[in-house]
Amino acid sequence: MAKITYPIYFIGMPLSGKSTIAKEIAQLLDLTYIDLDSEIEKNAHMFIDDIFESHGEAYFRQLETEILNKVKDQQAVIACGGGIVLNKLHKTIMHQGYVIHIMSELETLKERQKNSYGRPILLKKTLERLIDERFLKYQDFAHVHFQNDDDVKVTVNTIYQYLKEQLK
Repeated sequence: MAKITYPIYFIGMPLSGKSTIAKEIAQLLDLTYIDLDSEIEKNAHMFIDDIFESHGEAYFRQLETEILNKVKDQQAVIACGGGIVLNKLHKTIMHQGYVIHIMSELETLKERQKNSYGRPILLKKTLERLIDERFLKYQDFAHVHFQNDDDVKVTVNTIYQYLKEQLK
C-alpha cells in the first residue's frame, strides 16, 4: 500500500461524486478543497463548456496540466475532472500525492445524469464509451478505489475512516 501524502486527489467518471465527496473529506480533514475544473475556469476566465466550444478539448487539457502543476504541492484535497487520466504525465504528477478513484455503476451514472447540468464531454460521447475508454486508466492511476452508488454520506464516512487510519 502506498503511503498517503498530499495532495489527495479524487478521480473517476463524470457524475461519480468526486467533487461532492472531495469537498466533504477536505472539511473532515480540515484541509483546503480545490476543484480542478473551477480553477481552470478561473484561470481561463471562461466556463468549461465555453472553453470546449471556443478552443476545443486539446486546449482544455493543456490548461488542466498547467493548473495541476500549480496545485501539486498543496496540502489539499483536489477533485479532478473525469478526463484527468487521459494524460500519462498527470499520473507522474499526481503520484507525488495520493489518488482515490470513485467508482459508480453505469446505471447509477445514468440516473444522476438525468438531474445534472450539461457536461461538454457527454455531448460528444456516451457514458458507456467513456467507461470503455477510461476505466483501466482510472484503475492504473489510483492508489485505492471506493464505490459510490448509494448514500454519499456512507461513502464519505468510509473514505474518511480509511484516510484517518492511514494518516495515523
